[in-house]
Formats: sequence, structure tokens, C-alpha cells
Amino acid sequence: MSDDASIANRKSQIANLLSRPSDQRLREYKYRFAQSAVFGLPVIGLQYFGLRLGGAEAAVWVGLLQALLAGWILYIAAAGMLFEGLLLIRKKITPDLMVALLSAGLYLASAIGLVLLLFQFDLERRIFWFHASVMLLILWCGIQWRRCGAHCNKAGQPPVSASRRE
Repeated sequence: MSDDASIANRKSQIANLLSRPSDQRLREYKYRFAQSAVFGLPVIGLQYFGLRLGGAEAAVWVGLLQALLAGWILYIAAAGMLFEGLLLIRKKITPDLMVALLSAGLYLASAIGLVLLLFQFDLERRIFWFHASVMLLILWCGIQWRRCGAHCNKAGQPPVSASRRE
């Protein structure tokens, strides 16, 4: 395959990815919301109750558990929005890209704080923002799921659950 044909093929694949039907987007946001909620609720719970569950090293364990769970959520919910936003960045800056970047930034700041805590740097304030990153993604994916669902219903497309029964 020549380089020109390969580039044209790749451009058509990207165009197909970006122009997928709204019922497929609805499924994506539903899946992202569900994963974010299921794995995010423990992150939020650990933020507010985790330090009460342990002794002197509770902050380390809370941070590690939050980093693992929030990392999964970031991978599931934000990675797709980030990738799609970066593909479209020359045409427009999408709200999905902004949410994904903000969420990734909160995660990165928290991860740096956790690494400093693990290497015994005595931090006065052990504040992680994993919960904020997760709450942002839960909220955004829930709103987008709801918005895409309303858009699918207006367009006359069958709901996702109805299309699976056929």
C-alpha cells in the first residue's frame, strides 16, 4: 500500500470515528457514566471517610486506592474524550476536551502529591484531588448521556435498550 493510500485510508477512518451516529455516542456516554459512578463512589467515600478508617499511614493507603480507582476512571471516561478532542483541535475546541484535560490535570496534581507523600516528604496538607477528578467525570458523562438520549429521541432513533432486543 502506498503512503498516499495509507494516509487517505487513515483520514477516512478518523472521519468515520468522528461522524458516528448519536445512538453510538449515547452508548459511549452511558458506559462512561456507569463505569465512573461504580468506581468513583469508593473514591469519593475514601476522600471523606478514609482517614477515619486507619492509623498513622491511612493517608498513604487512601491515596493509593484513590489513585488506582481514579486512574481506571480516567482511562475509561476521559481518554476517549481526550483523543477525540485532540483529533478535532484544529477545527474546534470541544467541551469534552476541556473536561478531559481538567480531569487529567487534577489527577496528575494528586498523583504528584501522592508520590511526594510516599517518599516521606512531610506535607502539611495531604489533600488529594482524585475525588474532584472523578466527580467531574461522573457529572459530565451523566449530563452528556442525558443530552444524547434526548437528542436520539428527537431524531426518532430507537433507544439503546430497544435496539439491543432486536
